Amino acid sequence: MKKNYPPEYIQIINRLLKDHAPLFWAALEDCSPAVGLRINPAKTSLVELQKDLLVEIEPLPWTAHGAALQETGDLGKHPYHTAGLYYIQEPSAMVPVAVLDPQPGERVLDLCAAPGGKTTQIQSRMKNEGLLIANDANPRRVQALSKNLERWGARNISVLCETPRRISKHLGDFFDRVLVDAPCSGEGTFRSDPGEIKKWSPEFSRRCCRIQDEILWFAAKMVRPGGVLVYSTCTFNQDENEGTIARFLGKNLDFRIDPIEPVQGYSKGIQLENAPSIDFTGAVRIWPHLSQGEGHFAARLRKSESSPRLPSSAIQDFSLPNPENQRIYSHFFGNTLKHTPSTEEILPGSRKLKSFGNRLYWIPDEMPSLKGLNIRHWGWWLGTIQADKFLPSPALASALHPEDAQLVLEFSLEDPHLLTYLRGSPVSDSRLEDMPEGWALVTCSGYPLGWGAVHRGRMKSYIPRWLRSN
Repeated sequence: MKKNYPPEYIQIINRLLKDHAPLFWAALEDCSPAVGLRINPAKTSLVELQKDLLVEIEPLPWTAHGAALQETGDLGKHPYHTAGLYYIQEPSAMVPVAVLDPQPGERVLDLCAAPGGKTTQIQSRMKNEGLLIANDANPRRVQALSKNLERWGARNISVLCETPRRISKHLGDFFDRVLVDAPCSGEGTFRSDPGEIKKWSPEFSRRCCRIQDEILWFAAKMVRPGGVLVYSTCTFNQDENEGTIARFLGKNLDFRIDPIEPVQGYSKGIQLENAPSIDFTGAVRIWPHLSQGEGHFAARLRKSESSPRLPSSAIQDFSLPNPENQRIYSHFFGNTLKHTPSTEEILPGSRKLKSFGNRLYWIPDEMPSLKGLNIRHWGWWLGTIQADKFLPSPALASALHPEDAQLVLEFSLEDPHLLTYLRGSPVSDSRLEDMPEGWALVTCSGYPLGWGAVHRGRMKSYIPRWLRSN
């Protein structure tokens, strides 16, 4: 073992894996970190993306939308990444959502969601039907979460920056499924990020356990009777995995482990000596020497159907846009968009259009009131009203199709004007000379990238700063 692992960590792994421990250490030293991506099924497929990107991919056994790669290279800077066609994600990190198995039409909470990999995976499986609330208590991390969801084209979603305690008090047992991808000691990241090794200590792991216990306590209160709670980490030690589940079940007698169906690459959970009555083999572990991944743990817990319901103070009380804002939005829609199946629900006058300050949102029917919570996005952010004008959002562009817009400026990957647009610079293109003034949906190979404002034969780029190329 060339890396300088803490002796306590070495003892933990050797005790868990016994005769298989040498294979684990060899994998950490001799193999490259596992890398992967997950496609946005609303925009592409693995077959199409492999052909477009000219990369070798190996489909993963636990998700139809994910694949392992030899390397990601510059895929994070590719225009297709900007357009939300895929999310670069470590393969085993896709396991918890596969275990959660969210369904269209359900109410789902991703409680520790940033930076958004698992949230976008949940959203894809829900197919924009139902309600998804994504939360992260860290204000800086929740910014990345919001941006990734905007890029993904998510509609049926709200983003919070709150504590589990406050959400549970506000919403009660509102959700069909809750995912807790908990803060942990990160032992599964040691191969991909050796700097994490220096942060590890037995005391750090114990602090993580206390945080995990608190988060799970409040997460349980938000699961409806008969609903599902999935707990996951990217670490290996039992205190933060099976141990956390044992402590949780000891205090929440209306929950039980719901065994996870075997899949190639899954290893069973490991029994705890001090909890012989709990069958942990229904949980899942990903080991880097046995599977395509850096390491993960996931357990699915199901709440009893007979559990008493908890009260909620969240009765929907959203405000319709005032007449002036409705007029401004109606003018934008009439000059920019077309009436298509994709824009049907955001037609001017729709009862799902709500105002929050100077922002206009589309709100799913299932959305409760979130008033009193720290909200980053109330729903699908359509745009902002400034100086009597409607500025369309990047979230609106990424959820549309070229046929939804009246003006479309299409670039090929080879077009030099594409890079100009992605840098945020004004675009001068001969096609703009005959194009009427107004908002244009900018696309690459038919995939929306964002907005541009056409004026006098030029186009001002409205690609968000955080998506701009250097």
